[in-house]
Amino acid sequence: MRFKGKSALVTGGSEGIGLAIAEGLVQEGARVVIVARREDKLAEAVQKLGRGASYVAGDVADPATARRAVAEAVARHGGLDLLVNNAGVLVPGTVATYSVEDVDLMLGVNLRGTFAFTQAAIEPLTGRKGAAILMVSSIARRANIPGTSMYGATKVGLIYLTRSWAIELAPAGIRVNCISPGLTDTPALRSAAEHVPRLVEDQLSRALVKRVAPPEEVARVALTLLDEHTSGFVTGSNWDVDGGGQLG
Repeated sequence: MRFKGKSALVTGGSEGIGLAIAEGLVQEGARVVIVARREDKLAEAVQKLGRGASYVAGDVADPATARRAVAEAVARHGGLDLLVNNAGVLVPGTVATYSVEDVDLMLGVNLRGTFAFTQAAIEPLTGRKGAAILMVSSIARRANIPGTSMYGATKVGLIYLTRSWAIELAPAGIRVNCISPGLTDTPALRSAAEHVPRLVEDQLSRALVKRVAPPEEVARVALTLLDEHTSGFVTGSNWDVDGGGQLG
């Protein structure tokens, strides 16, 4: 119960890695607010998470959603200790085929949404013992996967923001870290694999651990970085959770 009494907010928490992180937090004592666009998915996720979980439905890219979600966490749980910027969207395409709308969607959710939630969370996080922010990037930031150029660019941006915000928020006692998952069995991966030929096969050929990870395995690393007892001396870092893909 290492997160007992902690209040957490997880974007993109209705499925995949976000849901697995939220589930791990609840199982270890935290009270969690999850945020995503689809209310039916959110309601289903909260039912799975059980007591200690609630949701806010809205567009993660909209600063109003961020303010509303942070306010909900503070009002319901008496404050905010942990923020997980997990929400992300991948639209497959190339520089020749992307539309402006495709690019705006990825920039909006993956970067503007991360900015909006982080900015909204600064005041309630400040001064909280063990306050931490976790970003969720991707191996796409360095893997040069065909059809993911703009998505990868947004994920590179998260690494830069992690380092910059770790410096900016250190005086407030807020740690900022990041994980970069590799192939993980999520709806997002299954959808991308339908549009990007040989995505899974090519990435497995580079990895040292030749398998796709379950979301719960990635979530355990996320929880380690969020935990002040195991990672209280860690900030501004990015941990690759990719089966050694960066070495292959």
